[in-house]
Amino acid sequence: MGVKSPPPMAKLSVALASQAGRTLRPRLSENNAVHPRPKKNLKRRVSDSTIENLDDLSVLKKRKGEQKKAVRGLSNAFVTIVVNAKRAAVEAARRRWITRHRHLFEPLLPPSSNLLDNVERELELSTDKGTYIPIHQLDEQPRLVTGGAMKDYQLQGLSFLAWMYHNGMNCILGDEMGLGKTLQTLSLLAYVKENTTGAMDPHLIICPLSVLSSWESECARWVPSFKVMRFHGSQSERARIKNAARGSELKFDICVTTYDAYAVEDSWFKTRRWTYCVLDEGHKIKNAETEISGKLQGLGALYRLILTGTPIHNNLLELWSLLHWLYPALFTAASERLFKDSFDLSRGLYDLPFLNSAQNLLSTIMLRRTKATIEINVPPKEELTVFIPLTEAQRFWTYRLLTRMDAVDLQQIFEEDVVGKVKGESPGALEKGRQEVLEHLQEHMKSSESGNKSQWKRLMNLLIQLRQVCDHPYLLPDAEPDPYAIGEHVVAASSKMVVIDKLLADILPKGERVLIFSQWTGMLDLLEDFMELRDIPYARLDGSTTRPRRALDIKLFQQDKSPYQVFLISTKAGGLGINLTKASTVIMCDSDWNPQNDLQAIARAHRIGQTKVVKVYRLICSGSVEDQMLDRIRRKLFLSVKVMNSDNPAADESTVLKSRELMDILRKGSSALTQDSDDMDLQTFLDAPISKVFDASRSRENRKEAKVKHELDLEDEGEQDKKLLADAEEEEKTLLSGIAQVQSRLFEGQYVPRTKPANNKQIAEEWDALQKRARPDNIVTVGGMQFIVARQPSDTMQAKDVKSAPAKTIKRHEWEDWCIYCRDGGELVLCQSCPRVFHPGCHGLSKAQLQRSPFIRCPQHVCASCQRGTTDAGGMLFRCQTCPQAFCEDCLPSGDMDAVGATLPEFVLLGYGEKASAYYIRCDDCQHRFKTDTQFRQSWEGEFQETEAKLESVLA
Repeated sequence: MGVKSPPPMAKLSVALASQAGRTLRPRLSENNAVHPRPKKNLKRRVSDSTIENLDDLSVLKKRKGEQKKAVRGLSNAFVTIVVNAKRAAVEAARRRWITRHRHLFEPLLPPSSNLLDNVERELELSTDKGTYIPIHQLDEQPRLVTGGAMKDYQLQGLSFLAWMYHNGMNCILGDEMGLGKTLQTLSLLAYVKENTTGAMDPHLIICPLSVLSSWESECARWVPSFKVMRFHGSQSERARIKNAARGSELKFDICVTTYDAYAVEDSWFKTRRWTYCVLDEGHKIKNAETEISGKLQGLGALYRLILTGTPIHNNLLELWSLLHWLYPALFTAASERLFKDSFDLSRGLYDLPFLNSAQNLLSTIMLRRTKATIEINVPPKEELTVFIPLTEAQRFWTYRLLTRMDAVDLQQIFEEDVVGKVKGESPGALEKGRQEVLEHLQEHMKSSESGNKSQWKRLMNLLIQLRQVCDHPYLLPDAEPDPYAIGEHVVAASSKMVVIDKLLADILPKGERVLIFSQWTGMLDLLEDFMELRDIPYARLDGSTTRPRRALDIKLFQQDKSPYQVFLISTKAGGLGINLTKASTVIMCDSDWNPQNDLQAIARAHRIGQTKVVKVYRLICSGSVEDQMLDRIRRKLFLSVKVMNSDNPAADESTVLKSRELMDILRKGSSALTQDSDDMDLQTFLDAPISKVFDASRSRENRKEAKVKHELDLEDEGEQDKKLLADAEEEEKTLLSGIAQVQSRLFEGQYVPRTKPANNKQIAEEWDALQKRARPDNIVTVGGMQFIVARQPSDTMQAKDVKSAPAKTIKRHEWEDWCIYCRDGGELVLCQSCPRVFHPGCHGLSKAQLQRSPFIRCPQHVCASCQRGTTDAGGMLFRCQTCPQAFCEDCLPSGDMDAVGATLPEFVLLGYGEKASAYYIRCDDCQHRFKTDTQFRQSWEGEFQETEAKLESVLA
């Protein structure tokens, strides 16, 4: 009988072992057949013979380990060969594309640069003989995109992205906010997967925290076959994800993370290979000097894609930063100076030929569409700049900051009828607030009663202070009443608060929802006080809002039955990616130096899914520094229009678009240098309804638009556009000439010189002198005149109204009387973190476990689905009011939420208030039981009514 050939696996084992430098001899039987070696029984008693066997086992294990290493080495070598071949093909295609479009890059690089010559030389030496692939219009969406039908313009976007992909090029998807850049990106990833044979590395998407949940939900909706991993959380949560990704238990197609999480774990991301790296809101890297820009360099991705509706914000140096990340081999540090000197408002530098060259390159590597050029069935937006006068308090503090003097002539601030109204009887709510403001300002005039140096004197940045005064004087330190009380004075001190009060009173009863944006979180604090004063339900989002709370408030605001009417949002924290289309009114309390931040904020409401006309109101104090800011903002917008809107094969109406946007920019210039005779005075403004306030601003805007059209001296709209474009270069020179600066001392068209003393040290000396000369009586000298100020407590700011922090107490909350599981009493265990209680048996605890575990918590501090604690779940769990379940944001069922609130009435009675780590709901299981179990529902409804009655009696 002949010798049997070893099985194929045995041959492979021998070959791999030989490759590792060892020879593994198979164990042969009498007939030379290969048999597996019998397993050793390691549990038997050790003897001399077993020691020998154990030595053999040790040698065998060592050989097997070396064998596995050899297999891994061969596997890694094969993967490396495949990856290098794929990367070489991509690089060759990229060189072909750059060589074909060399004329676009050459004007933007230093004349002495030979980088493009090197690209052509490398292409000639390359063994890859592929060809340039022209753009091809796709008429069908990828099969893996199953969440719905893509629109025609989105298929055009996919066609552009696929064209750049096949040519190995990185690019920018620059569609205006709200046109579905997320869907177009996911369709590209699906297209890549369908057109790739063999294994493929995953994709990496880096986005702001505010849209992290949106990316997950959009992936689940449009490409459900893709496995998505969210890389975000605490250090322990990130470590868990890395360990799982290192093993075989976590396989994914897309990794979604935030810029902050990437910055912390960039070394981990750089050790992995990625197919596409997508930067959502990619203008995050517009400053190449930032930490995140530096850490994103060197990332191992075959392709790079930037998603941004605003690639240019302030200057062309920001464009260089984006190009530096997309094409680091071409746009090196040597080309940075060219971009910096081509457009600099602070130095009055501009280079129109260079702007045109940048425009030509962008028109090819970036796809840019706007809502005005695409049929997306979204109603238009109506934007109005509302010019309003300053209140007495705002004028008072403006003069104080400009003159740096304690004595301000009150006759310049208050009108005679205003002073008379202070003494009037039965004032309305607004006049009552003005009384409080006037009394507070009079208190500030009493230098003898102030024991500390005024903080406003020590403030350093005058421009920021003046801008804050335009929002609200209370943003300045030491400017608000002490003690502080929520009252009508909060509204009366700021004309912007007056407008918001008038506007909300007009539209909220109609069922409208409103977004209010501000740069200052202090202004959001004051707006919160206003909402409480008017009893308006609201949500708030700023940089300190946790990820689950963001997702919760956005979801609740977007529900048909929402607990919120107003959303207070920080412009920079909330102006990225989130969808708030249930709002039809947007109020911009202030303007950002970067106009694109404001445009992004407005796009939270004006985007796909909006069914109403979005009305945008930008509040500007006439004659102030923020009024002057409009001129500089106008220049930056012009740069954006000039560079971004160009002849694009996918946007045939770009010429008309440029004309329209240019007209819009020209008619919205500053009014700070000239006083309009039709401007409302303060008293007229306070007495007028909101419609008349808007009409006054609208007529100003219409007059400016009519003037621009008259200068064109053309009637036909089409000819008007052509003429406007023909004169574009002259208009550009006029607009860009000079240095765009904001003069802090220009107030209401007049220059306010700074009075002596000239520096803070002299200010402090003058203050000390004032303190020494201060009289103990009630006489105050203002502008050379003496006034007697009555020293009496205000009847409008009583101690009961004071909004102060509650007195600290060591008293702990009480606990419930019934088990959270069975709703019965008896021997109960107290949760150490909340008022819940439970039976040990219901919770699955034995007496021994109770004795060993001194710190025990109820089940609502762990997600019922994934068992993650509050910290690992992002800092918040959604706890059911009527059962033991709690859920993290990932495990929360989809659909509308039956929200209860940030706390429970029964918890309030027990002394347990709101906690940032909890939000209370009624889970789907309890909602279903409420519908099907009448006895269960009636029992809980009776308990709810009893709790509400007790709470009302306590509060009364």
